[in-house]
Amino acid sequence: MGAFDNLYNLSDAQAITAAAASSNYCDMVATKPQIGVGKTLMLCIRTAVAPTQATDTLSIEVQVDDNSSFTSAKTVFMPLVGAAGAEVLASDARLDTAGDWIWRACLPYGINERYLRLYYNNTTTVGTFTIDAWLEEVAQSDLGEQVFVSNVGNP
Repeated sequence: MGAFDNLYNLSDAQAITAAAASSNYCDMVATKPQIGVGKTLMLCIRTAVAPTQATDTLSIEVQVDDNSSFTSAKTVFMPLVGAAGAEVLASDARLDTAGDWIWRACLPYGINERYLRLYYNNTTTVGTFTIDAWLEEVAQSDLGEQVFVSNVGNP
């Protein structure tokens, strides 16, 4: 990720052995004062290190709150969740390989509180999940998107 594209680091190789919040949270007002005007924000979550136990499970929630202590946190959506809200097994393709993308898409409409964090639900506490997560403005080239208009110019 480029230095100018990285808005906020939520988890930097964060080891998750139990239910826990991301090591950092994002103050959306300080980070991008005019959030929602003109550009989308990408939420990027990837596996930093493969899980230590294939039978462990994980789900990830995006939470928002009006205060940084998250005393009244609201879950706005879940980028990693199985059927009927269940956790996903560590053997899932998104989790079992270091460097694989768990989630990489725009933040949904409705993030209308000042603070944003991720909340990881690891219910089996036998092994460890290691996660990288951040916000960025511009999708990096390894996303594999086709662009309609190039900023390179015509010959």
